[in-house]
Amino acid sequence: MKCIYCGTVLTAKDYCPGCGQDVTLQKRIVRISNLLYNRGLEKAQVRDLSGAVSCLNRSLKFNKENIDARNLLGLCYFETGEVVSALVEWVISKNLKPQDNLANDYLQVLQNNRNRLDQINSTIHKYNQSIDYCRQGHEDMALMQLRKVISRNPKLVKAYQLLALLYMHRQEWEKARRLLKKASAIDNTNTTTLRFLTEIEEETGRTSLFGRSRRKKEESESAKEKALRYVSGNQTIIAPTTFRDSSTIATFINIMLGILLGAAIVWFLTVPAVRQNANDRANRSVTDANTSLATITATVQDLQDQVDSAHEETAKAKQEKEDANSRVEGYKGLLQVADLYVKGDQTKTVEALGKLNESDYDGEGKQLFDDLTLMVGDALFSQYYNAGTTAYVAGNYKEAASQLQKAVDSDPTGSNSMYYDALYYLGFAYFNAGDSGKADDTFNAFIQRYPDSASVVQGYIGAKTTQGSGASAGTSSQGEASMNQGGSSSAEVAWTDPTTGQHYDAYGNPINDGSGSSSSSSSSQVAWTDPATGQHYDAYGNPINDGSGSSGSSAQIAWTDPTTGQGYDMYGNPVYQ
Repeated sequence: MKCIYCGTVLTAKDYCPGCGQDVTLQKRIVRISNLLYNRGLEKAQVRDLSGAVSCLNRSLKFNKENIDARNLLGLCYFETGEVVSALVEWVISKNLKPQDNLANDYLQVLQNNRNRLDQINSTIHKYNQSIDYCRQGHEDMALMQLRKVISRNPKLVKAYQLLALLYMHRQEWEKARRLLKKASAIDNTNTTTLRFLTEIEEETGRTSLFGRSRRKKEESESAKEKALRYVSGNQTIIAPTTFRDSSTIATFINIMLGILLGAAIVWFLTVPAVRQNANDRANRSVTDANTSLATITATVQDLQDQVDSAHEETAKAKQEKEDANSRVEGYKGLLQVADLYVKGDQTKTVEALGKLNESDYDGEGKQLFDDLTLMVGDALFSQYYNAGTTAYVAGNYKEAASQLQKAVDSDPTGSNSMYYDALYYLGFAYFNAGDSGKADDTFNAFIQRYPDSASVVQGYIGAKTTQGSGASAGTSSQGEASMNQGGSSSAEVAWTDPTTGQHYDAYGNPINDGSGSSSSSSSSQVAWTDPATGQHYDAYGNPINDGSGSSGSSAQIAWTDPTTGQGYDMYGNPVYQ
């Protein structure tokens, strides 16, 4: 015991050794609490649980830290079926004394048997529901629920009392009597049980309690003795006991009647009880089976949910793996394209780059894809342009048209600085190769993109082409088809410039017949100058022979037309020597 003032452990003295306070009253209160606990223990040992609960509650009012009284009170509650109240007392006891406390063992036993605890909770719920049914007037539903409660929790005294009360309300006294006797076996001094039994006795005339039965028996024996004795005057006369000797037939009849009576007793009393017990066992088995089935069903459902969740996670992981593999393959392809570009294989680089999807990359991968696309486009354009112009200068117009078409296709935006020349020479390559349809389409595309230079190709749209072979095929856009620069003036006039009056053949070459101002004299108006050679050109792209640039005798001849002997530089301009 500790002092309530300072917490010091008390001794046998009436004052605290720590703070010196008088603890006489405290010790007296503890003694009273212990006395009530001992009385409660005595009552509990003879199954006077109601009296024990009353004493233990009073003990806890004096000393709420009386652990033994609180644990015993929980046991009394548990024995009468009130598990919730028992758990409350044991939990409080555990919190007051965490170590070396029997309440820990009690709680552990209940927690280890989860099914039993769930079953007790279910019975309490059904008992409360039965009370609601009674208040609503649904007695049949209440009877069904209470039977289930008693079968699952046979120690719940309140359930016995409520079910017996319903039977009493229906005047089924014997059923109520049997239930109250079971309740009395659990708590033999419960006042509610005794009051209900007394009411049944008054209605049926049959005694149910042991003391009353013995008292009735003594009263019967006393009345019998009074019947055998009577007083006559001053004398007491005892009547003799009648004795008659029965015959053999009477004895046999009595034996047979006894046998029949015993059989009837067995039939009417034992057989119904056996059937009732069998039915009760069957009902309990069905109830337990339903409970087990519900538990198994819930377990199966939980497992199925886990399986479904695992399948979903597996599918998600598989999809993520496939996406990761796809991204890895995409980046491998991008690295292969970069490797091909570094090796200088432009054709395979473009083919490999065309198989990739831009949306598969992000961040640095997207930047690499864009850089490769830009670099490969410029490199391809230069490659195809150089090959096309080389073939053009060599007079292989079909090959020139094929290579220049690839160059134009490799730069769909026309951003390359040489795109103007590529589109220009592509039209004349088709023109000189005899494909007037593609030549017209190319010239129209040229006019649409460069409207300021439309006059350069306007005269060739719709013009007839003269397809040759080998070196006798058409010449460049400045003087092809025998150029007529070094030939006679007998060339056929295809069109005349309305501004200058200059005559031109079907290839756009000026005819030097003295017409117009587009002749090769120095009087032609300079429209633009080639920055590479310094050669002057008029508005129609004809070189002006004024001694400028490389179109004079100092220009380097790139090739010579074998038909006319006219020399041309690398840009297709005639070189006059």
